[in-house]
Amino acid sequence: MSDLRIHIETVSKAIDEWLQPDNTDLKRAIDRTVEEGLFSFQDIKHQILVLKSTLQKKNLEIWAERSGLEFNSLKHSNILCLHAGNLPLVGLQDLLAAILVGGDYIGKISNNDPFLLPTLIKKFVEFNLVNEDQWSTDLSTFSGNPMNAVLFAGSQSSAKEVKSSLRSLNMIDSQTPTLMRTAHFSIALIEDNDTQTMEDLTEAVFRYGGTGCRSVAIVVAPYHLDSEKCGFTDYVESFWLKNPQHQKPDESLFYRYAYNKALEIPQAWLNDFLIEEKLSHPTEKFLLYWVKGDFDTLSNLVSKYADGLQSVYSTSSYIGEKVEGYHIEPLSQAQAPPVWWKPDQIDTINWLQKKVAHH
Repeated sequence: MSDLRIHIETVSKAIDEWLQPDNTDLKRAIDRTVEEGLFSFQDIKHQILVLKSTLQKKNLEIWAERSGLEFNSLKHSNILCLHAGNLPLVGLQDLLAAILVGGDYIGKISNNDPFLLPTLIKKFVEFNLVNEDQWSTDLSTFSGNPMNAVLFAGSQSSAKEVKSSLRSLNMIDSQTPTLMRTAHFSIALIEDNDTQTMEDLTEAVFRYGGTGCRSVAIVVAPYHLDSEKCGFTDYVESFWLKNPQHQKPDESLFYRYAYNKALEIPQAWLNDFLIEEKLSHPTEKFLLYWVKGDFDTLSNLVSKYADGLQSVYSTSSYIGEKVEGYHIEPLSQAQAPPVWWKPDQIDTINWLQKKVAHH
């Protein structure tokens, strides 16, 4: 067996042990996260079930092949991963990429999600895949350690702040490769209102309260909102019964609803979420824009809102096609992406090897 296969096998074993039902460390981390009100139990459970199916060894092998992974290509390289913390276990893919390329993972753990990811990191330490004490919720812990690469996911404004912090802590200079991913919403095109389509759309929009970068903020549909409103609301309500929304919007959302009402903009008010049939660049939380249209409409929106756009989904013959440089992904995978998905259309392993390994 090649060195690379053995390496992937080791990574896979560590993940399998981490996901064992009798892993008390993970259990405790889940309990603490829920007790401290950081995420709902349902959202954590969803994420862990997704990881159980996507992090299997064969999938790691597929990712290795797709990305052109070379064994230990980043040996002795410090790879800093700044984990966002907007979803449970977000940034796990960056951790995996750093380990798969054989680099030295250094993790800035988010205060919004401080318990879950370290349980996996500790597993990786047991398997000698990560060095002891190489993660912290405090960035200054690593002050004066030069990094060979930085992986970041967050907002445009925090990206600037992070870079200047890293410079002042003498962790990076102007030459350090940094992958700053700032996309924060996704778009879906649906072509029918079948049960499966509507369930997938509901999951894509409402999981995590719509706060993920893969969460759908604009949907292009063949119907006006008013004709779909009652049916769609039923799907949302049955989803919420099983998965209560963890975060609630502030007052401003209700004022927006009242304003729309005054202007007779078609909308659906769901108390904790607003759907409206109009368009602007998605920046608000708890808001879905509904647009009547087709593939051409989608194409226009993708080019118009490319800034901040993460993924494009559909439900049918369009899956796998390209639209304005985006590969169309299955809507059913919006909140359950494969391990090899490309944030901001960039394969992380491939990027690390290009930017760091060959320099």
